[in-house]
Formats: sequence, C-alpha cells, structure tokens
Amino acid sequence: LGLGGVGLGATAISAPVIHDLDEVMASPQAEFKRPWYVKEVDKPTVEIDWKIMKRFDYTEVMWIDGLRKALGPDQFDKVLKTQQENRIKWIKENRPGYTLRDDAFLNCMHSAPISFLGPHISPLVFPQVSQTPEELGLPRWEGTPEENARMIRAFLRFHGAAQVGFVELESNTTEKLIYTYDAHVSGRGRDPRFVIADVDQPSETEEMRIIPKKARWVIVFTLRMADELIKRTPTQVGARATMAMYSLRSLVQGQLQNFLRGLGYMGLGSPSYFGAVGPTTGFAVMAGLGETCRVMHTLTPEYGLRQRVWTLITDLPLAPGKPIDFGVMQFCRTCKKCADFCPVQAIPHDTDPSWEVRGIYQNPGVRIWRRNETVCNAYIKQAGFWEGCSICLGVCPLSKGNRKAFYHDIMRATISTTPVLNRFFRNMDDFLDYGLKDPEEFWELDLPPFGWD
Repeated sequence: LGLGGVGLGATAISAPVIHDLDEVMASPQAEFKRPWYVKEVDKPTVEIDWKIMKRFDYTEVMWIDGLRKALGPDQFDKVLKTQQENRIKWIKENRPGYTLRDDAFLNCMHSAPISFLGPHISPLVFPQVSQTPEELGLPRWEGTPEENARMIRAFLRFHGAAQVGFVELESNTTEKLIYTYDAHVSGRGRDPRFVIADVDQPSETEEMRIIPKKARWVIVFTLRMADELIKRTPTQVGARATMAMYSLRSLVQGQLQNFLRGLGYMGLGSPSYFGAVGPTTGFAVMAGLGETCRVMHTLTPEYGLRQRVWTLITDLPLAPGKPIDFGVMQFCRTCKKCADFCPVQAIPHDTDPSWEVRGIYQNPGVRIWRRNETVCNAYIKQAGFWEGCSICLGVCPLSKGNRKAFYHDIMRATISTTPVLNRFFRNMDDFLDYGLKDPEEFWELDLPPFGWD
C-alpha cells in the first residue's frame, strides 16, 4: 500500500493535463529535438537539378504499372503466377517465415476509407466529417506558422507519428514534387490528374483533382516499423512491418484531415492505399526528416530505415523545415552493405551516385544511387511479398537500435564528422553479427505495443 501510494502520488504530480490547444503546442510532443550531431543545411546532401526535374506520373513506378510495362504483359503474368505458386508451395512445406500463420499475418490488412478531400459521411455508420468553424458560426483557427507547426506535430505524435516535418511549395522547386497522377485505389492504373489551380476550394471530378494554389504547405510524417520484424526479412513475418503501417496510415490521414477541417483548413491526401501526392523520400529530405541513401529510401537519425513516410497538402501556414546532414551520403559511399546483401544485386555498388535514370519509372533531376527496380520488384513479387523484401532495411548499420551496443551512438556521431572511419563501422557491424533472425521466434517474443522498442 505504501508503494502504491507513492506510485499514484508520483503519477498525479508528473502526468500532464491538457486543457486547450495552447497547452498542446507547449507540450513535449510538439518539440522536434534531434541528436546533437544532426546539422541543418541550406541544401540537401543529395544534389537536385530543379531545372531538369518535372512533375512525375506516379503510375509509372514499379509498384503500380512500371513492372508490367518493363516486363511485358506475358512475362508479368508469369511473375504473378510464380508468386502464387510459391506462396502455396511454401505454406505446404511449412517453410519458416512462410507458414500458414505467417501468411495470415502478412495478409490481415484492414484500412479505414481514405480520400483526397477527407473522410465522408456514410449512411451505415456515424458521421465521420468534422464540422467546420463556419458551420458552427465561428472564425477559423489562426496561429503563426511556428505555432501551427507545433500544433500539427503534437497532434500527429499523439496519433502515432514518429517524426513530423513541413515543406513549403515553391513553383520552381518543391512544387515539382507533386505528382501529375496518383495511383488508382485498386493499385492499377491512374486516378484523376492532380491540377494545381488558382481557385479557392479543392474539388475532384472523374478527370481531375484540383489543388488550390493557396495550399502551399505539405505535412510530412513517419510511422515506425516494428524493430523485431525488420530483423526477420525476407519473410512474410518481416514484410508485415511494412504492411501494418499502411493500415495505420489510413487512420492517421483521416484523423488529420478531420482535424484540419475542424480548424477551418483543407487537408488533401492520396485516396489510394498505395498512393501518394508526391515522392515521400523527396518530401522527407526537404522537410529535414532524414537523408536519402543507397537504397533510395528515407534514412533518419533516430530509426535509420525503419519507418514509412506519408504526406498531406494543406493551406494551414506552417514553418518549413530545412534539410539535414548527419553523414549518410558519405557513409553510403563506403559501406555498401545493402548492395552486398541484395539477393538479386539490384542495388548498385558504385561508389558515387549518378544523374542517370534506368527507365521511365524514375524521374530525372536527382543525383542518387538508383536500384534496378525491374529486377528488385520482380524478385519481391516472386518471393510472395506485396511491398518489399526489406533485406536492405534490416542489414543497414544505421538501422540498428541504439541500445544494441555502446558504439551505435558513437558511430552515428562519428560518421557525421569523420567519414574516414566509415569503413571501420561497416566492418564492426559485420563482426558483431546483427544478422537476420529466425522468423518463427517472432511468435514467442514479448513485444511492446506495435513492436516499437
């Protein structure tokens, strides 16, 4: 009883009590404190030629229609047939990571409906649309861009986001990151065209989705992938680390759109489960959430490659972030571990990144390492995954947890200032053997919620 009383007393003293949005903005969740070795820079560490870059058709990427175009319809159908054959064969063989329960684990997806403009009222359930201030006879929320940024960050952190940043759209630069077309909700073909127009309100028809020119800010947020699942790639168990975040994203996007609507602002997002309003890595880099890397994904100081990134366009003024530098591009030049471990050698071993694109499924104007995405995606599908084998995510030395060994904090701090030691840290990662783990051990683990350690 004495101990219980002490515990309750401590809780009563320390637990924050939130009364209004002003206190939300003052809460620790509204802060975005980075490790000391992360530097803000004026230009991203990846070179971008904005004069060359143009708005890109998202349906050309491998995940949508790119693989069918690259292989041809007949070969593409063979890949899908092999995918299903392997799935059944491995379940029957009780292959570790591909058993019936592993398969059910990967394919248990369920999502909330999402749309470009935000949640709608359904006749079968309670209304899901927030009332606007205008409908309540009230003025809309007004805050400074800095106050608004803190508010949105606090809101998203509460709803599960790991990192939150903001990008202001500029006609000659970042506006070019907005796709011309999104993927259809079915995952095949195009949805209506994204059109940026000088209008007051957003709208959508069967031909186009109108983004008002005054919607000049993009909210960029990440959702963490489960640490223990990433260690169990490439299996159905490991692939669930990715798929689970798509389901969570549908909830977060709808709630964020409703929150913005309740404040008197618009929130415009992709209505497709696998869609996007623009390249998420590009927006994450410009928002200062992370750097890009050899595998073309977002690599952050806190979680390495263990997160997914999503975006939402709004007219709520937000203080934009700046790109960051914590040594990733230099580290990738010497490490190459992801390329060494790629089972189909789709990740390049070149020391330096390149301006050259590999096909119409990649947008020119960025000097990066580019995967052979035809080979990568064909392997992923034949191996029975929906979204990725994720070996590259699991083996990256910068994706390892901070508490696994004393040197991880030292490593992250050192690569940002002393790239001459990058090869040493790659070799240390090999020596300590943080290899991929037995997928069937997952079912015996005592995991924290969402697998977030």
